Amino acid sequence: MKTAADVMTKNVIAVTEDATVREAGQAMIDNGVSGLVVLNAAGALAGVVSESDLMNTGRRRNALPRTALFGLAPVKEEALLRAYEDGLALRVGDVMTRKVISVPPDAALDALAAVLVNKRINRVPVVDGGKVVGIVTREDVLRGMLA
Repeated sequence: MKTAADVMTKNVIAVTEDATVREAGQAMIDNGVSGLVVLNAAGALAGVVSESDLMNTGRRRNALPRTALFGLAPVKEEALLRAYEDGLALRVGDVMTRKVISVPPDAALDALAAVLVNKRINRVPVVDGGKVVGIVTREDVLRGMLA
């Protein structure tokens, strides 16, 4: 039976929580992927960030700070949105998905397919010994099923 290790992509494109949303978006474009693994300062899995996370206006707006000068002066939303558009205000940690489903390398392909479909997600990090060792996408699972 095929496992996550058999179909996973080992060259995982990752960013840190402190990367800007602009950097994450550019990494997606440059690498032809629709999502990235997010690592914390220790190099452990902290979350995932997808194209939809970066494009979700409501999520971005909710992540923006609402006051400045230690809460004394309100900041106009226009100024905050302009800062976001410049890629300066928001970090990946502000918009990423933190509750990440991950799998071990020996996870069965059928189980992976069920997780991706039932949870309506497009990718699952493969973690071994606390380290991200790969990523499995829906396309990887489909290729594995057809091979």
